[in-house]
Amino acid sequence: MDVLRRVNATLEGVNPKRSPGDFVTILETAGGVLSPSSSSPQNKPSLGNEFWGWSTQADLYSSLGLPVVFVGDGRLGGISVTLSSLEALWSRGYKVDAIVFIEGKAEEDGTEIKFGQGNTEALREYMSMRGESEQNSQSLIDQEAIVCLPELPPMPAPLDKWYENNHGSFIRLHNILSQSKK
Repeated sequence: MDVLRRVNATLEGVNPKRSPGDFVTILETAGGVLSPSSSSPQNKPSLGNEFWGWSTQADLYSSLGLPVVFVGDGRLGGISVTLSSLEALWSRGYKVDAIVFIEGKAEEDGTEIKFGQGNTEALREYMSMRGESEQNSQSLIDQEAIVCLPELPPMPAPLDKWYENNHGSFIRLHNILSQSKK
């Protein structure tokens, strides 16, 4: 597939003079894990010859064997979306190394409700209960690898200060990913 060929070529060309443990390369996808990947006339057509063929992103990228940081949904109802996505990844053999929620909020009766931290805590509890009853460590995520970051600044504000204020969380994620490669 053209997408995989290009991703592999890019990953192989990333600063070849440094050892792989010195840096982390991030391949960010758009949409959800079951969103369509790039369609191409070179893919096998999915519905006869009328449409370009496509696969889900989870299916497309599985052969790369990359560490996975899943960005969960920090909004109301987001824990269900997050767990459904994780199940889809696990069923395809992915090891999810870390999960990041970005704080989402809503107002109800003039009270601000933040869901990201609540979703983070719910997922930690879910992983703890799952760990007690499950033998498959592929689908377990360490409590320290479930991170909640504060809400992003409104667009088009630069993210520099936001990254700086969350430096410790990003270092922790970098260390988790560095360990997962070993």
